[in-house]
Amino acid sequence: MRSDSLSLVTWGIFMSDHSASADQADRSPITRRDVFLLSGTIGLCLLLYLLFTDRVAGLFADDAWYALLAKSIATGHGYQVINSPTPGILPLYPPLYSLLLSIPFRLFPDFPQNVIALKSVSIAAMMGLGVVGFFYFSRYRRVPVRLSLILVALSLLCQPLMFLATSSLMSECVFALEMMATYLVGERIVGKAGAAEKGLDWTNALLLAALVAAVFLTRTIGVVLVAGVLIDLVRKRFFREFVIVVLFSGLVVGSWTLYTRSRVPTPEQRIEQGGNIIMNYREQFWQRVAGVDSGKPVTWSELPNRVWENVRIIVDTGALYICAPPLPRILSSLKDFSPQLPVILRLLASVALVLLIISGYFSAVRAGVTAAELGMPLMLTLIVIWPFRPLRFLAPLAPFIFFYLITGAGQVWQWMKRGRQVQVDGYAPTLAVAVILLATSMIGHCWSLYDQQAAGPMSFTWEEAFEDNERLMAWVSANIPKSEVIISNNPALLTLFTGHKSVHLNLTPARWEFFRNANLRYVVVHQFDGNNVSLPGNNFVLHRITNEANFGVIDLGPPANRPAYVP
Repeated sequence: MRSDSLSLVTWGIFMSDHSASADQADRSPITRRDVFLLSGTIGLCLLLYLLFTDRVAGLFADDAWYALLAKSIATGHGYQVINSPTPGILPLYPPLYSLLLSIPFRLFPDFPQNVIALKSVSIAAMMGLGVVGFFYFSRYRRVPVRLSLILVALSLLCQPLMFLATSSLMSECVFALEMMATYLVGERIVGKAGAAEKGLDWTNALLLAALVAAVFLTRTIGVVLVAGVLIDLVRKRFFREFVIVVLFSGLVVGSWTLYTRSRVPTPEQRIEQGGNIIMNYREQFWQRVAGVDSGKPVTWSELPNRVWENVRIIVDTGALYICAPPLPRILSSLKDFSPQLPVILRLLASVALVLLIISGYFSAVRAGVTAAELGMPLMLTLIVIWPFRPLRFLAPLAPFIFFYLITGAGQVWQWMKRGRQVQVDGYAPTLAVAVILLATSMIGHCWSLYDQQAAGPMSFTWEEAFEDNERLMAWVSANIPKSEVIISNNPALLTLFTGHKSVHLNLTPARWEFFRNANLRYVVVHQFDGNNVSLPGNNFVLHRITNEANFGVIDLGPPANRPAYVP
């Protein structure tokens, strides 16, 4: 049974107008009114999503690959890198998200006219996350209905998640839904009193197996979250369900793993295509930035510095961008008073949020460990050791981050009022924190959803980058023959726009020689940032788009005139 302090934090909130006892509140069914309120919350969030959805896609580069792989499936080519001159190259990414994207791609085959249809997959996943999250928190985490609705709103309006759904084609939103559904079904199994002594719960066990496989086939990183569910089944002695889940999900995951190992790109294919699409996770782990081959892998002695840097980012800005995204910009207006004041206040605010989240997590642990409490530390460990910006991996965890944050706020209030004659009810501070978070989220969307750039302090906006890509791709289509294979630092997006075969820029001596031997002449640089590339020899700029990202088309000249590449 949960502790008194956590009960005040969870089901006791919003119960000031109810005379039911605590245990009755825990067991009270969800009413039609609750369903109506949930529908209203989801409807309002959906309206905001539709208002904020733009026609931008592919600027992350990863989301361009998802769309291109979806096109490959939709057009009957199977799951392969169809932009590459050599057919049959299997990509690194697991296939489920691209398979989902292929459905709207079949209905609306023209890119970029189909971008809104493609984004409907992530938007629908976010609405599903709201419904599944509501039942998870209200039924299995003993959160009162009204607070569960606030958690739903906070999760759906979490700025990083909403941005990924409305301004990209990334897989995080689908992954977040699958993760929440996995935990929900896991709790349905272990939460049935006496179920371990009764018959095997085939329905939920098979459903959980399907969700476990779906998580893995959407984002391989999800294996650590799945581990938390499996550990919980064993810990609570649901051995038969554990065997069913492992057996059936293992059959699917194992089949895919064996298939990928039989289709590993050859050395020649790796040199041809380049980029992260053909790099395995082991390679990326030892890179300084995952997916970017700098030619200088990190050593064991450098890993602690990587962990420290990721932890510093999470503590310094990660928690703020998840929970209170407009706060850094509000604080930056104080730099006129003192250059260091915004930095100090931002750090203090972020540290306070992190401490509240940690406090809420340990409060949940003391009240009773669930699969989430087992899986979240494993996920966080993987995030801090992986060589990439952690915010992208934290975003799908937003529902649990908000849950622990609100729980932590209530727990701190309990500590503060011990031994004191305090007239304020225990739920009031937690309610205040929830309302402030929700108001802050709304302010963030109204203020900085579109003009805040994750890549840097440029004034060059996300929409302008996509529009300039359209202009540049129109020039490429009109002036470069379709028979030419083009070198690009965003090859999937180039192929989606123009239909040209393409390979990744990703300069190494071996790939430079491949460019010369294959007579690849044209280079297109069109990422959101990072286009100031240094190419050997005397290159001629054929076309330039005037913007801060330095978009352009470069002619490398005849192969015989190109010098060797020395990094």
